[in-house]
Amino acid sequence: MAANRCLDTTPKGEINFRNYKSLLTGLLNLFKIPMTTSNSMPTPLILATKAKPGMSPSQIASRIIKRQSEAGAPVGPLPSGQTNPAEIMERIRIEEMVKALTAEARVDVAIQPGTAIQGTGGNAGGPVQVVGTIIGIASGNAQIS
Repeated sequence: MAANRCLDTTPKGEINFRNYKSLLTGLLNLFKIPMTTSNSMPTPLILATKAKPGMSPSQIASRIIKRQSEAGAPVGPLPSGQTNPAEIMERIRIEEMVKALTAEARVDVAIQPGTAIQGTGGNAGGPVQVVGTIIGIASGNAQIS
C-alpha cells in the first residue's frame, strides 16, 4: 500500500515548505501579535520611587568611565596632560541619551475599567467626597525624570 503523501507530519512550530497548508500557516503566524503580560508594581513600591534622585548625566558618565578600565580601555588624562577625548565623548553621549529620555520619551498609562476611584472637593455647601469606579478605559501620560 502506498504512503499517503498529503499528510503533514511536520512537528508543530516548524514549516514544511513542500506542504501548502504548513506554508500558509507559517505565513499567517508572521502576523500574529504575541500577547505578553507585564508584572504590575505594588503601590507602595511605586510611591517609594519619589525618593529616587532622577537621572544625572554626569554621574552616569563618571560611572561608565570608571568601569572602562575593566574592559582594558585607557582611563584618565592623555600622556600630554589633556583630557581624554573618549571620556568627553562618553559624557556627551550620556547627556544626549538622558536629554532624549527626559524631553522626548513618552510614558503612556492605562487604567482598567472597574478600578476604584475616590475624590474630594468642596462647594458652597461644604466638603464633597466622591467614591466610584471607572466604567471605561482611562489613559494618561507621565514624565520620566
